[in-house]
Amino acid sequence: MFKKYQQILLICSLLIWVKSTNAQETNIQTIADNGWAKNTVNTVVFRKNSLTTFQNTQYASYYDDEQFVVLAKRNIANGKWEVERTQYKGDATDAHKSISIIVDGDGFLHIAWGQHGNNLNYAKSLAPNSLKLGVKESMLRLKENKVSYPEFYNLKNGDLLFSYRDGSSGNGGLMMNKYDIKTKKWHRLQDNLI
Repeated sequence: MFKKYQQILLICSLLIWVKSTNAQETNIQTIADNGWAKNTVNTVVFRKNSLTTFQNTQYASYYDDEQFVVLAKRNIANGKWEVERTQYKGDATDAHKSISIIVDGDGFLHIAWGQHGNNLNYAKSLAPNSLKLGVKESMLRLKENKVSYPEFYNLKNGDLLFSYRDGSSGNGGLMMNKYDIKTKKWHRLQDNLI
């Protein structure tokens, strides 16, 4: 019986060794050295899409040490980061107010930031593959004044979903909006989903 356990252990060890020798090498690169580090706002576990990839470009977002929203992008092949400090600030002292980004099927970057029971902070890039953001705008102008936990999702056709909590803890509803890349407009997909 002991010999059988030894054989199983040996086989498992060999499988782990083979898997580890076939693992891809990780290429870790620092984007900047001035990220906000006084709490976990740049790393909170519920944060969605702080890093996203569209075609061969990877995008990242974070708050800098002065609480400005910073966007970065790189071509996956060469890895050099281009960094753009935006005109927008968020309250990075509240770890709930993380940043969420996504790129639609036409290459426009969408961003929501600084949300914890307050008015929607949303902007979109001025051009495809750009880090320059346009003016802050509303999606629908309805149920956008108590926004928390923003999350973007890509759909296969290039459209986007945006979900968030409208209201407060224990007294809110899950909202879902859909962005249509053909019309360049948001519409409500689900009101008070949960």
